[in-house]
Amino acid sequence: MLETLDHSALAVWVRESPSIFSYTLILSAHAIGLAIVVGTSTLVALRLLGFVPGIPLGELRRFYGVLWFGFWMNAISGLLLFIAEATTMAAMPAFWGKISFIAVGMVVGQLIRSRALGAEGSAPTSVPPIGRKLAWLSLACWYLALIVGRLTGYPELVQKWLGI
Repeated sequence: MLETLDHSALAVWVRESPSIFSYTLILSAHAIGLAIVVGTSTLVALRLLGFVPGIPLGELRRFYGVLWFGFWMNAISGLLLFIAEATTMAAMPAFWGKISFIAVGMVVGQLIRSRALGAEGSAPTSVPPIGRKLAWLSLACWYLALIVGRLTGYPELVQKWLGI
């Protein structure tokens, strides 16, 4: 199945087309989506950790639409990038690590929304203790996803360091 994806017309276009609308644009969209997700998640986490206390906790809920926009932008562009190198990516531990950190990061983001920011229309006046723990976990997930995701471009280095 992965080889079929690798040899599909879409994969060949993404991987080999000289058009800026193929690999270059898709990779750029992936980077922008990543900046939106990681930046928004970082903003929320830092507020929960006590930075910029002037921002009311309930106002942070507004950022979740932006976060989800960035997530779907990344999901679509990431799927296209995966299709272009399906057999290579599927065999790469760094790729699966990245996907795992992203999945946990999104779950943690939803837990922050439900447990630390309060229900719609009734925001807490102070950060609950679980909010700080979730904020640290969110930061760890997103920055580890960045680092491990970047390692997908250097499979030989990962092989050398980890022997996998």
